[in-house]
Amino acid sequence: MREGFNRTSPLPVWLRVTLVLFAAIALFDDLRALESVDQAPATMVVIAVQMILGYVSLALIAWRPGIASALLLVPLALALFTHNYGFTLICAVIVTIATVSMLPRVMTIIYSVILAAWTITAVVVESTTDVLWIMGTPLVTGVLIGVALRFFVIQHRENKARLRSIEAAHQQLREQERLELARDLHDVVAHELTLVTMQAAGSHRQNDPVVLHDTISTMENAARSGLQELRTLLHILRESPGAASRNDNSSGLTTGSLESLVDSLSASLTAAGFSVTVNTVDGFEKLPTSVRGTAARILQEASTNIIKYAPAGSTCLLSLTTDANSVMIRTENELQQSYRSDDGEFPMTSGYGLHGIQERVALLNGEVTYGPQDDRWVLDVRMPFGDA
Repeated sequence: MREGFNRTSPLPVWLRVTLVLFAAIALFDDLRALESVDQAPATMVVIAVQMILGYVSLALIAWRPGIASALLLVPLALALFTHNYGFTLICAVIVTIATVSMLPRVMTIIYSVILAAWTITAVVVESTTDVLWIMGTPLVTGVLIGVALRFFVIQHRENKARLRSIEAAHQQLREQERLELARDLHDVVAHELTLVTMQAAGSHRQNDPVVLHDTISTMENAARSGLQELRTLLHILRESPGAASRNDNSSGLTTGSLESLVDSLSASLTAAGFSVTVNTVDGFEKLPTSVRGTAARILQEASTNIIKYAPAGSTCLLSLTTDANSVMIRTENELQQSYRSDDGEFPMTSGYGLHGIQERVALLNGEVTYGPQDDRWVLDVRMPFGDA
């Protein structure tokens, strides 16, 4: 990174105007004072040129500090012949501050070496060490002020860059929160509302009061479950502003265990008229919270898709098993004949739920495959845990 100011970071307008006005007024005042000085005409001309170049270099700081520092070398050299150092020293101090604070380090070092050589030459020309203190002290002070300004400029730039980085990270977190919240809301609402919708649609063709009572009970339980999930999600969001981006994905299992969730989903599918085969094993309590939460959401989404797309009264499978390092989920359901197009291919659905499953599993470095197999829709998920 380039240190100090550069051409892309000019001085503020007010500071540029101030420098130009100061240089113009000081030049005008010194030229008027020069009229009263008793010197040879040639010397007067040299002093006037020395003044003009000195104050022009001062004004140039506002736009081209590199050119200003180079131009200042001319009046400094003329001062060794005219022995008139006052106004040139003032210009040199201001230009030194600007040069050290605004130009690259190499140019600053070269400029400082030239100033040191000029000061030593002035001591030799004037044959007194007083010149060293009279001119060396202000110039060294200018260098120190320039170094301090340079430090603050670099620090300010680093802080701005750090702030931009933090803002970018914050924006990325907010985007991640939005995606997490969208997935959670979809998972919470889709399953229960789908179950309620299917039960309500089927109740129109049902005249048996007992069956209708069971249907209403199923709808009520689904609505209560969805409401409880929403309340839990909203509670988490209120308690922690960054909860939507939690990496443990634990929102998938707010109450109970995976075994009870599988039983609940199986009961919902059975109530919807499906013949359900459940395949589970013991030992889910050893799974990390993140894996259990993701597994719960996947099973909910898969069950929702079965209710929405599988033929009524067909068979389906919910399988949840583990091995030493992974948990495996497999769901199957029959496909309606209408889902097959004329060319034998299965048309794509919107896929929002499947996309959400892929995102969740990817966060755990897992694998997802899904698609038709022998007129059945199959979803296979493998998620590692432990030392895998």
